[in-house]
Amino acid sequence: MSGMTMESVNAFWENVNQMRKEDSKGKVEGGRWVKITGLQSAAGQKLNGKVGQVLSEEPNKEDRYQILIDGQTKGLLVKSSNFIDVPMKDMVETYRIPCTGDKAQRANLLFPKTHSMFTECNPNGNCPALALCGVPFVVKKIESRTSLRERYHYDNQWATYIMMIDPISGFAPPEWQSYVGSVLIYRPGGKHCGGDDVGVVNHFLNDILDKYPEGRSFDPMTWLNPRFFQKYARRCAARYHDYDGFTVHILDDESRE
Repeated sequence: MSGMTMESVNAFWENVNQMRKEDSKGKVEGGRWVKITGLQSAAGQKLNGKVGQVLSEEPNKEDRYQILIDGQTKGLLVKSSNFIDVPMKDMVETYRIPCTGDKAQRANLLFPKTHSMFTECNPNGNCPALALCGVPFVVKKIESRTSLRERYHYDNQWATYIMMIDPISGFAPPEWQSYVGSVLIYRPGGKHCGGDDVGVVNHFLNDILDKYPEGRSFDPMTWLNPRFFQKYARRCAARYHDYDGFTVHILDDESRE
């Protein structure tokens, strides 16, 4: 088994760098994020403190906006006096990687750090190799913006690489080898995970993949631990630090030694 070519890795970094120049702080899609406050009914009080996205640009005649509240499946009409905008300091970077057939762009997408996606997920994420490295990641399949008709349209090599390393075999679970589709990558606990973080992780996993064919002479645990990962990540970050605004949040983990 071999990893990605250096050309594909470098192409990824160039794409991330271009995206950074266009939108360095990330962006919100689908409507601005707000926090519900001041609802008085019994049902409404259960929603106070929750975050949601404003779906309507203008209020109705009763000054109510359509808001999709975290955990709800349908939008609710909420008065403008009963929600406040989530400040930028409380927003967290995630990273979207579209599949081959999806016309959506790779992008840093912002979500409130109190969103249930961060607070109710497995604290160890769903990427076994990265959990061993002390930097849990969650890779979540999302809907594509483009109709996917052919099997290859679902290919998402970067997502497979992040998910793929079973610490023993180095292979991805079957559900991450084909028909993957587009994904959103984030970190449990509401920690930032931007394109630079994903780039460093892919660089790391690309290199470790090349080690597995060595068989018994290679012990994956010499790589899959917090100390080695942080050392590798710092070295990788130093290599690309000349890119404008280059930021690697995973270097700030408590697991760093």
